[in-house]
Amino acid sequence: MRENGPRDLTATSIANSNVPSQSGLLSIRSNQGTAQTKESLSDAYRLPVPPMSPLLSSHIPTGAGWTHQLKWDGVRILALCSHGSVQLYSKKLLNKTSIYSEVTGMLNQWARTLQHPVLLDGEVVVMDPKTLRPSFPLVLQRERTRSQGAGEALQAIYVLFDLLACNGKDIRACPYSERYERLINLPIPSTERCFVTDCFDDGDALWQWVNERGWEGIVSKRLDSPYVEGKQHRDWIKKKKDMQLESFAIGYVRKDNRPSSIVLADSTGQYMGKASIGLDELRRQLLTAWAIKHPADRPTTHGLPASLSKEQIIWYRHPIPCLIGALEYTDAGLLRHPRILTLPLLNT
Repeated sequence: MRENGPRDLTATSIANSNVPSQSGLLSIRSNQGTAQTKESLSDAYRLPVPPMSPLLSSHIPTGAGWTHQLKWDGVRILALCSHGSVQLYSKKLLNKTSIYSEVTGMLNQWARTLQHPVLLDGEVVVMDPKTLRPSFPLVLQRERTRSQGAGEALQAIYVLFDLLACNGKDIRACPYSERYERLINLPIPSTERCFVTDCFDDGDALWQWVNERGWEGIVSKRLDSPYVEGKQHRDWIKKKKDMQLESFAIGYVRKDNRPSSIVLADSTGQYMGKASIGLDELRRQLLTAWAIKHPADRPTTHGLPASLSKEQIIWYRHPIPCLIGALEYTDAGLLRHPRILTLPLLNT
């Protein structure tokens, strides 16, 4: 992980990373002083609905008011840690405490030393052992196992990037620079399984690093930005590389007596969505001919949504390998705006 991760970027001095300073920044003071009632403590640690999310952009903001981070290709996870207790929640506030048991156990050891609860924000990722990069398909596969027993190759890593509450106070109104500094000063043991992501001043240099090493993208954040739920802001910006991935056409949707889109699955047979962009007349003829030679009564995949039952789908006994482009994965693990890049000239 260190070889291709943010620590390698720091070591190569591609971008100068300066920890933001609290000097001169907004401070949050409780109206009730140090006394916290159970109601105010509960409100301070309320979960964001939904968590703050970056907006997609083709540009990287510049200037001293911005900081830049690697975009980790994982699953958003909030962690509420208090003495003797850790609860993990997804972007949709589903409880994931038992699913990522290794993350829970690791944080629990640290949480026993806490005098006050903390509310952390970050992403759970799984590193691809071949590319040494985070892999969204692998983290979804890890989640479907619902336990640590998936094996060492699918071990979860928790990458932190924000702190929403600590010492009994909600600090979401504080600028990001202050929240980040408080985060890195928490006594969380920094390990290969849990660490705070790095900040960099030079977004263009970080983007170059991402492109050279095949990472997903970068996230740029205003240093003075408060934590705003959802996307009702202009303070967090993400720039992503266009995805290209190998997939399999397991069949096609037939409309007006011809293929209208192909049904996609990954190498494990997990459903990934449908693609129609790039489906020309020649490819339609090839798909039809392949179905005549290799018909199937039922799909060779899993995870199909109920909505597909309303479609007329022609399934293949032997899936067709293809190259697919897409903007990104959705939270459900489907491809957003997939398009067909290559579909081999099949020997039917």
